[in-house]
Amino acid sequence: MATQKSHEFRKRLINFAIQIISLTKKLPKTPENSVIIYQIIKSSTSIGANYTESMFALTRADFTHCLNICKKETGETLHWLEVLEILNPKLSKNISLLKIEAESYLKIFISSVKTSQKNNNS
Repeated sequence: MATQKSHEFRKRLINFAIQIISLTKKLPKTPENSVIIYQIIKSSTSIGANYTESMFALTRADFTHCLNICKKETGETLHWLEVLEILNPKLSKNISLLKIEAESYLKIFISSVKTSQKNNNS
């Protein structure tokens, strides 16, 4: 059952995806940015979608699987943010803030997966 805390975290993930989309609108329309924009929008919006799915998981194994996908998508989003930061140094400050946020999510997902796996083995 979803808790108030999980609903609040889900809202943070939605806001993060919106911030990523807003960032992409500020990027120069170059061929390389266009490819990265497509990829980062997919990965950043997938984090929240998979977290929402985890809230309604039918089994603990399904829950852990969803969190693992969140972890992977967060890692991918971080990758694209790093590439964008190198290609678009004028937006480095905005991108750095998003990287910090994504890194905090990654830590949460890593910890949550470990806890869930531990509980699966109990």
